[in-house]
Amino acid sequence: MSVSNETPRKRLLAVSLSVLTIGTIGIIGATATAVFAQDPTDPTDPRSIPTSAGLPAAKDFARTPAEDEVWLLYQDDKLLTARRKVEQLLEDDDDSIVGHYVFAQILRRAEGNLPKAMKQMGKARELYERKYKPTVVNLDSTPWLLHREILYAAQTIAGELERHEYQLQLLDYHDSLYDPRLTAEHAWPLMLLGRYDEARKYAQKAAESSDEFQRSLGRNAMCAIEGEAGTREQRFAACLSAYDDAADRARGDDPFARPDEVTSVTVHAYNAALAAMTALRPDEAERLAQAGATRVEFTPANPWRLLVRLYTDQGRMDEAVQALREMQAWRRKMPPHLREQVRAETDVAFATVLLVAGETETGLEVVDRAIANPDRRGLTSSSKDQALGAHALLRRALRQTHAEVEAERAVWSGTAESARITRDAVERSLQDWADAERIRGVLHDDDRLVASFRMYVAGGLEPVPSWLIGDLVPILGAGVSAVVLDMVRDAEDDAALDPYYDAFEAEIAIHRGRRKDALKLANQALDTLPEFEALLRARVAAIAGEAALGLGQEQAALEFWATAMQRDAGVIRRRGLALPAKIDSDASGAVATRVLELLDDSPRFDLDASGGGFTITLQGSGRQLELCLLEPGGGVLGCASTPPEPDPEDPADKPASTPSAITSELDDDDYAAMTAEAFHARAFAMPVGLSNIDLGSLDGTATISDEANRERMQGLLDRVKSESTSE
Repeated sequence: MSVSNETPRKRLLAVSLSVLTIGTIGIIGATATAVFAQDPTDPTDPRSIPTSAGLPAAKDFARTPAEDEVWLLYQDDKLLTARRKVEQLLEDDDDSIVGHYVFAQILRRAEGNLPKAMKQMGKARELYERKYKPTVVNLDSTPWLLHREILYAAQTIAGELERHEYQLQLLDYHDSLYDPRLTAEHAWPLMLLGRYDEARKYAQKAAESSDEFQRSLGRNAMCAIEGEAGTREQRFAACLSAYDDAADRARGDDPFARPDEVTSVTVHAYNAALAAMTALRPDEAERLAQAGATRVEFTPANPWRLLVRLYTDQGRMDEAVQALREMQAWRRKMPPHLREQVRAETDVAFATVLLVAGETETGLEVVDRAIANPDRRGLTSSSKDQALGAHALLRRALRQTHAEVEAERAVWSGTAESARITRDAVERSLQDWADAERIRGVLHDDDRLVASFRMYVAGGLEPVPSWLIGDLVPILGAGVSAVVLDMVRDAEDDAALDPYYDAFEAEIAIHRGRRKDALKLANQALDTLPEFEALLRARVAAIAGEAALGLGQEQAALEFWATAMQRDAGVIRRRGLALPAKIDSDASGAVATRVLELLDDSPRFDLDASGGGFTITLQGSGRQLELCLLEPGGGVLGCASTPPEPDPEDPADKPASTPSAITSELDDDDYAAMTAEAFHARAFAMPVGLSNIDLGSLDGTATISDEANRERMQGLLDRVKSESTSE
């Protein structure tokens, strides 16, 4: 997937004090997630126009005091006050070109209302062209800077609205009148329309330009095009070149400049980091993402979101949680239209961590929100369907994992709660079917289907982590998956990718019940899969354990499962497995007795298995117990103690895993249920350490709402100040 970063440039054009001048927006196309990047060089700034352009000086533009006031408010970023003033301006004079232009930009930037913004920008263009009838012959008698800005802003909004044919028409019309031509800007919509040869020609021409803005834009477009073409080393080379060029130019930036006034480096770093993963260079990907994170720029290319994914895939959960905090902090610093541009992608990154952490209920709420409020794809190379298909795959994984959690809870819940869990399971099966249908619908195209199984390339379901791709097998069917995998192997020429496809083939084999093949392929994959693929390695080890147990090789199965749990304990729950185990207890009391009964009924353990396998130790007495899970070799995988009784007056004091059906006065059965639930939460999920407070703060919804409230309050203060001054 490629993302476009588009940031408003609020810099007055230095033409003359008597000429209305309008700053513009710089964009750079990029991929899978390359990102369109803003460049500090403004193509509509007269200082950036080549002397050979042949354009006359812009004619003075007569305007009213009300238009001057609206424009200055917009330039000062007082958007709410400007909105109120511009509405009054248009009520008095609906033919104000400046009024419609400024209103359009406010609707886009402050509210993210792109359809209305396009309507207002279209009105500004219509009024201008009706009044001045611009042609190459009469430009010297018109305020052409204003017209050129309107055209540029209109094509920008058209791109964000995914109206790429119209965007090209606007670009061509602009180039028929004005220099410099918007060569690089053509590449992105052409690429999104699948016209790759044309896109590459425009991007290459721009990359060789003497103009810094066009050169940077062209290089980033080449990065995006190579990503969409499915290349690996070529993509990395193109994206790294764009980043190196931007980083070199950024050395001359004013250290005190605002985020919208500096050279765009973060977006190039983000793209290059993604390209590094395509080339299987995770260390380089992390370095580049961290380099992007050192700057604050107005872009949807949030480097912390990429780091969340990298750290999660590698099982570095403490760092993933810290990156989550930074991801939300970064988003809060963005202007409103960019803040909401990738809200769904931000939610999905959070939900992915929640899946690994076993916080499935919150994870489902977050991913439901992402699917109900999808991001606009005008700034990305992937389609809305690709994103929604990927989000549906994640939701299905969360829902199925939640079903396993509920199956565990049914053991220690009361009769009424158990009945509710059973009813919910029926509803979940229908929801799973609906999500599977959505995914199959998205993957009806062969190219998209193949791209979804190719590691770290664009064009398929995006974003899907490597350790979740195997979930496509039961959705598509083993037969279809096997055919697609053959096509994928034919498309790849790098032996380093073989263990990934061996892993997927093992998934197909276990789904078909071919345990011998599954065990052989899983072993083969584990021999050479990169160590940084921690969660994928855990999944493959779990598959190997399933296959070995089915073949009667219990000792091998135990070793595989122990290996899987050391990397990702949650994989056992996500695959619905039961560990052969025995209990070693020296605990006493009624609570301990009840805990033993609950463990015997748990779907996570097979206590009737011969040979023991894993060991569950239970120690303590009364209402102070400790449960531990030991691997066959004796190593401790995880321990949990009986939680303290939560304070009913303080929800924040309630442990995240506390049963929801407890009463205010707990009896021994309640304490046994709390102990069993805490043990399962610790034993069968990655230790992330998220409290209820953490879950709320990392969600970001409350803090983003606070930011919006602060912006509204600032607008009110601006209004009061303005009115007091006028008095």
